[in-house]
Amino acid sequence: MGGGDLNLKKSWHPQTLKNIERVWKAEQKYEAERKKIEELQKELKDERAREELTRYAQESGSVKKKDDRLDWMYQGPGGQISRDEYLLGRPIDKQILDQYEEPESGPSTETGLLPGSIFNPSAPTSSLDMAAKIREDPLFEIRKREEEKKRSVLTNPVKMKMIKEMLRQNLDKKDKKKKRKKDKKDRKEEKREKRKEKKHKRRNSCSSSDEDERKPRSHAKDSSPSSHHHHKPGYGLLIPNGRSQH
Repeated sequence: MGGGDLNLKKSWHPQTLKNIERVWKAEQKYEAERKKIEELQKELKDERAREELTRYAQESGSVKKKDDRLDWMYQGPGGQISRDEYLLGRPIDKQILDQYEEPESGPSTETGLLPGSIFNPSAPTSSLDMAAKIREDPLFEIRKREEEKKRSVLTNPVKMKMIKEMLRQNLDKKDKKKKRKKDKKDRKEEKREKRKEKKHKRRNSCSSSDEDERKPRSHAKDSSPSSHHHHKPGYGLLIPNGRSQH
C-alpha cells in the first residue's frame, strides 16, 4: 500500500510548501533591495548632474557662487562663545549685531511693492494689485463659474432647445390656468344671471296672479243689485231700485 514520492516529506526537498515559501520570501527581499539600490543610484546621478550644472553656471557667471559656510564645523570649542557669557554680562560683539541686523528691504522684485505696503491705507494701490485682489476674491470665482455655466448652456444647441421647450410648456400651463379661471368666472356670472331672471319671473308671476284675483272680486261687487242705489233729486232720500214712487 501507499504511493507517491516519499522525498516530499523530507525537509530538504525543494517542492515542499515551506521551502517554496522561503524561496519566494528571499526573492521578494532581493527584489526590494535591488529597487532601493536603483533608487539611490538614480538620486546620486541626479545630484551629480545638478552639481555639474550649478558649477557650470557659476563658472559662466550666470549664477552667483553660494557660500556653503561650513567652516564652523572645523572650529574648535575655543573659537565658540557660549550664550551664557552674554547673560552674565559679556558685551555683545559687532559681528553678532551685524549677523542679526536685518538689511534694509527695498521693493520686491516680483510685485514691485514695499514690504507691508498693502496694509498701509495711504499707499496707492496699483492696477496689478487690484487685479490680484479681484482674482483672489471668492465671490468673483463664484460669479466666474456662473458665467462659464451660462456660456456653456448658451453655446449648446441641445440644452437651449430643451430650455425653450420647458419655457413653452410653462407658458402653455399658465395660459390654460388663466383660461380655466376665466371660464369658471364666466360660469359663475351666468348662474348668477339665471338666478336673477328666475327671481324676476317669480315676482312677475306672483304679481299677475294677485291682479287676476282682484279683478273678479271687483267685478262681482259692481254687478251685485243690492250694491246699486239711485239718487234722485229731492229731499235727499235714497230710494231703492225695487220700490217705485207714489
